[in-house]
Amino acid sequence: MPPRLCSIILAAHGSTATEHCNDPLHEMAANLLKRQGEKSANWPNLWIEKITPAFLQGEPQMTRVLESLPEGDVIVIPVMTSDGYYLRKLPEKFASNQNAGKFKFHLSSVFGMHAIIADEMKSLVAHHLTSLNLKPEETTVVVIGHGTRRNKTSGESTYLLTKTLTNQFPRLNCVTGFLDQDPTATQIAAEIQTPNTIILPFLISRGPHTTEDVPQAFHLPTGPELLFPCIQQSDSGIKIYEKPLAMYTQAVDICIALADEALNANQPVKLISQGELSL
Repeated sequence: MPPRLCSIILAAHGSTATEHCNDPLHEMAANLLKRQGEKSANWPNLWIEKITPAFLQGEPQMTRVLESLPEGDVIVIPVMTSDGYYLRKLPEKFASNQNAGKFKFHLSSVFGMHAIIADEMKSLVAHHLTSLNLKPEETTVVVIGHGTRRNKTSGESTYLLTKTLTNQFPRLNCVTGFLDQDPTATQIAAEIQTPNTIILPFLISRGPHTTEDVPQAFHLPTGPELLFPCIQQSDSGIKIYEKPLAMYTQAVDICIALADEALNANQPVKLISQGELSL
């Protein structure tokens, strides 16, 4: 059977704070096309005609992105962390495109809630414990999500990740903090009692949240050129600040799995202007 033709949109919040904030999403798109060209054995039965990110803040914008795509099937992958406030904004944004009626939309599950994310976080923690010879009882792992006071479910996926890490590493102190709800990253940082801290941003890209807000809360270097992981050693202990999700080594694998799942489900969604999804 010939592969099914489609385009893919990596839908993200994005940022316009600095020139390169959204680069990881553009890199994900390029790496997906590169993977398709390699024709690996596990590539699903689909052919991507075009893949592009689209942003609420940044270029290309969600309200105009369809102008650059060939008509037909479009898989929208929410490159977000939860079934929260911004996920609900996607339908109305895509519906506002002039050519929206010429496309069949397939909405995948949320990128950040895929099981591979938790597996990568486990691997990162295990790596740092081993490579830096950290004692679990002297180490705190902090999962920092965005959260929002506008949606009660937004923080649930962050708490779930922390619980998963606690189950995997019962001797570690694993805690949750947020940028836009309590407990805040600053509050959590002030309460840490162990000499060593591993900070895992449950955030997507290289915007000001990951390069300014989170490292500032933990008294780490800040700025758009910040390199990950950021490791700060002192006489009192070690702080490790890891990369955001779009920079994970298996980010492309997650997108492939989500795209294949969404297309095979064969449940295209109808966009309606009120910002709801109608199956």
